[in-house]
Amino acid sequence: MPSSDHNDICGQLLMRLRHEVKGRLTIGAIVENLADRAYALIILFLTLPNGVPGPTIPGMSTLTGIPVLIFALEAAAGRKIPRLPNFAAKRRLNRYVVMRHLERVRPYILNVETMMRPRFSWLVNRRPLLFGFCILFSLVLILPIPLGNLPAAWSIILLCLGLAVGDGLFVLFGIIAGCLATLWNILIVVVGVEAVRYVFAFL
Repeated sequence: MPSSDHNDICGQLLMRLRHEVKGRLTIGAIVENLADRAYALIILFLTLPNGVPGPTIPGMSTLTGIPVLIFALEAAAGRKIPRLPNFAAKRRLNRYVVMRHLERVRPYILNVETMMRPRFSWLVNRRPLLFGFCILFSLVLILPIPLGNLPAAWSIILLCLGLAVGDGLFVLFGIIAGCLATLWNILIVVVGVEAVRYVFAFL
């Protein structure tokens, strides 16, 4: 079982969004509210809406994936305080839609958390390397590839949950899932290009 300090991470983030982020919901407002938390939780929060199985909001993966990429770059470089450029910080989000998606993904996160505990600290402590993987997976998340965003999102979710709880096993799961998601997206692109070439060959 996870420790009480980390129990229901998704619920904690929802609580902060509901009661502490006032006014217009922008990515900058969310980051400002979570600035006291680790990079892993900020990246986790931004990635969670993309982890809901089923129909997704068009453009959501790109809208949230760009800040994830920026934060992963900052964390990998050893920066301590999260900072976003204005063009990304001012992007508005629909509060109701974001909260609805977080509520939908929350049961999945709770199921994962019940299996987590601190372990494999030698892996958890290699944060620059781990955020380097986040950089790669966020690039995959940003791409508007049908059927490609959900696996990339869950690889980042598992990796960041593992970092937040200190569970190196789930960090490893996230890395493996992200590598498979990357290969899956490459396969989709290759098949798509070949399909287009095949169609045009008969025109």
